[in-house]
Amino acid sequence: MTVPASDLTEVTKERFREIYFRLGGGKRSGWSADHWHHAFEVDVKPGWRFLVEEPRSPTHDRMFIVSDHAAREYRLFFMTEDSEEAHFDFPDQDSRP
Repeated sequence: MTVPASDLTEVTKERFREIYFRLGGGKRSGWSADHWHHAFEVDVKPGWRFLVEEPRSPTHDRMFIVSDHAAREYRLFFMTEDSEEAHFDFPDQDSRP
């Protein structure tokens, strides 16, 4: 799952956190305060950058976070329900038993 670097904006950890809680969907989506605490407070990775692509439209309501260890970046972005489902479809799914 990739997002072109040109679509991402580097933000502070505080701004990243604000977007996480404001748009992430909370406990029902898995993006809970407990998850934040563990991923970004307990497992701190000094020197990592925080990148965000805010939703492109109201239908971009599925938040994803990718941790890129090679680039030392957290990337937070949003997909539509259809694009999320298409991403997880298997190639040639109709021919599967």
